[in-house]
Amino acid sequence: MRMASEDDILGLIDRFFPEDHPALLLGRGDDCAVLRPGGPLALTTDVFAEDAHFRRRYFTPFDIGFKSVAVNVSDVGASGARPVGISMGLTLTGREDEAWLTDFCRGVKTVCDDFSLALSGGDLARSSLVNVCVTAWGELPEALPQGLRRGAAEEGDVVFLVGSVGLARLGLSLLERASSPEEAEEAKCDWPEACARHLRPKPLAREGEAVARFALRHDAGNRIGLMDVSDGLARDLPRLLASRRSGLGADIALAEDILPEEILRFASDTGVSAPEFAFEGGEDYALAGTCPEALWPELARELNAPALALGRVRRGGITLNGRTPASAGFDHFAA
Repeated sequence: MRMASEDDILGLIDRFFPEDHPALLLGRGDDCAVLRPGGPLALTTDVFAEDAHFRRRYFTPFDIGFKSVAVNVSDVGASGARPVGISMGLTLTGREDEAWLTDFCRGVKTVCDDFSLALSGGDLARSSLVNVCVTAWGELPEALPQGLRRGAAEEGDVVFLVGSVGLARLGLSLLERASSPEEAEEAKCDWPEACARHLRPKPLAREGEAVARFALRHDAGNRIGLMDVSDGLARDLPRLLASRRSGLGADIALAEDILPEEILRFASDTGVSAPEFAFEGGEDYALAGTCPEALWPELARELNAPALALGRVRRGGITLNGRTPASAGFDHFAA
């Protein structure tokens, strides 16, 4: 059924998301929501734009709603904060019917329910494309008011990875090759892990909180760095190390035997280097971090997710398996 008005759309949203939430003094429906912060707030905003971040021929409305929120929750978690709520700006074309909007809201609600998030409000407008702009916030411990940050590394520190990299890039590559929804469905059947990682990434926010608790317990809040891997290790590691300012790089090792089976299968089929493909990556929303070498074994044991020491920080550039990487990774504005 076609949605007749803006109020119809807002009414549908209200069916999915309660206005009352412990994080809100005043919820949706007024000019502003009023937050009830329990501590320092970590805040992030991401735009999820049609034909830049997703295509309708292989993203379902559920996928669009899910991923638009998940990528923001990932940022909040990478700061060490507990995700609390979101605000959403949404542009629609006017062609989206009730079934489309219901599926979209179910995707948003799945992530909100997983992390008990409030939907405080947002904005709704008409445009030629569907775009979703989500602002998310989370609460930091009082004793860690600036959260976990980039640029905390020193020479000799361990560079570590929580989660895995490369699958989302593979999923994107395969889905982009699909010229029709039917071909996209075939790719999802043949490469289920890779396509799922691209369409519905799982934010490792609880693992980020665990790193923050560990840093507090060891009085190492200024010596443990963390960020989410959204643009691939090749692009994000220099950001994690603040390489331009610090002059630090790292020797990174990615062995084929730790990479997912689908990446190895794709590399065998195409002749690409599996480690280089995974290193360039993108949109995996794993967590990359640095910590003093003495703390790493205990930190690795405490993380409730696959965690891997990738290498050591040193002065100079970044190497991958003993060589300079072939690519600097993804850049939205590169020529």
